[in-house]
Amino acid sequence: MYISSVTRVSWNGILSSSFNIVNAVRQGGIVSPVLFCVYLDGLLQQLYNAGVGCFIGKVFVGALAYTDNVALLAPTPTAMRKMLKICEEYGNEFSVIFNASKSVWMYVTKRGRPPSGNIQFHVDGKSISFVTRHMHLGHLISSNMNDVKNCLRPPNNDAIIV
Repeated sequence: MYISSVTRVSWNGILSSSFNIVNAVRQGGIVSPVLFCVYLDGLLQQLYNAGVGCFIGKVFVGALAYTDNVALLAPTPTAMRKMLKICEEYGNEFSVIFNASKSVWMYVTKRGRPPSGNIQFHVDGKSISFVTRHMHLGHLISSNMNDVKNCLRPPNNDAIIV
């Protein structure tokens, strides 16, 4: 179903010429999340083998992937930079684009603020924005480990509460 796929774009009632779809998985396709994870399995293995992400006991939880989302969890800025470098190298080899403008980072702590100093992260040479709250796969994640705003959020409201 993915071989020789073509599409057209409709804009204001005008259809473009047909063109080949050469990458990506179908939005809303029932097998798309599975295909995405199969495609990224090599990346997930490399991140695991690096040994620098987060672990719960001996279970690696440093890279969580679903649909077209990848969440990296690292205990230190140095570990995160190493993981981002692995992602960049994998992306260059397998034509995967990690979009810095759609990426954010947060420092999760009971104190609710990052450590002192100027911490910055980049992917493909572009800066990743720092946030204290972020909507991820329908859940509001807060840097202070408090889920009150997520629990009190009205249903079907994906707005980030600032």
